[in-house]
Amino acid sequence: MMNINVKYGLFKYEVKDYYSILGVPIDASAKDIRLRYLKIAYQLHPDTCSAETPEEKEKASQILSKLVNPAYENLYKDKLRKECQLIFAEMSRRLASQVNDITISTEIAKTLHQAEKNRDKLYHELVQKIAVDQYQDINTVLTKIALISELNMVYLMSQNETQRRENISRSSRNVGEIQSSEAIITQQPSPETVANNTTQVQNETEATPQAEAGVNRLDRLIANAENAAKIGNLEQAILDMREALKLDNANPKVHGLISYYYYKQGNKTYGKIHYNKAFSLNPNEPIVRQIKEEFLEENKKTKGKSSKGKGKNKDDKKEGPTVFGIRLW
Repeated sequence: MMNINVKYGLFKYEVKDYYSILGVPIDASAKDIRLRYLKIAYQLHPDTCSAETPEEKEKASQILSKLVNPAYENLYKDKLRKECQLIFAEMSRRLASQVNDITISTEIAKTLHQAEKNRDKLYHELVQKIAVDQYQDINTVLTKIALISELNMVYLMSQNETQRRENISRSSRNVGEIQSSEAIITQQPSPETVANNTTQVQNETEATPQAEAGVNRLDRLIANAENAAKIGNLEQAILDMREALKLDNANPKVHGLISYYYYKQGNKTYGKIHYNKAFSLNPNEPIVRQIKEEFLEENKKTKGKSSKGKGKNKDDKKEGPTVFGIRLW
């Protein structure tokens, strides 16, 4: 049994980097993702794999079933791809807060990190360069996935850095405008100034109710999600929790609830991501303990059980297989 385990790039942050598995940039379109998957699946499928030994064919089959198929399943559907993009956006902010502690392991990722101009173009070129022969040698597949994932990590870091510089630039311009305006204001307040100050006091007085309204909306979203889940509408519950995350992305209960609903749907990948976030914020949150007892400990009990006949077809026909509704050949 091949040990499929990647510990570089985004994977070391327990993020499943499906883009690196398929060898596409993180802004790839649904069409590009589909075409790339078909090419890889053809290379790895037992009936069309070019591997010469039975051991290599077995490796190819495992990589297809354990890495490539799940990656495509999570990227070709719009809803799941948008969820991936939300996770990557959160990862970008997280990397920005840890930028001084991040180690870049590969030379190709260091090249991207050190680039001062045309970084976006360079990123796409480097991903394409690795992806060309990513699955030609089955023994180097995991290495090339790791290389692309480090490129993705550096690219996310650079995106956040660009946004930060733009914000600083805008702030500097705003300060300059304010200072210029203050320079022409006379020492004695005019009637207009008095009126503006009165308006400012009124706005500050109204700020607290607006903040309270945000908190109340968060509570309503949580209540709506819990009610939807009770009647089995997990999709609506997840949508409510996504809105709640926009209001408070550091709320352990919100991350815990959306994790719980994902686990209930059978989506362990996203369930684990939000569980880890909730656990890091507050391991004693009730919903966090409930997830651990109901899903994680149960998984340990069932781990290791084998399923006889797995992967065998009901008949021996040599027709081209259909994966996710797409015939490979």
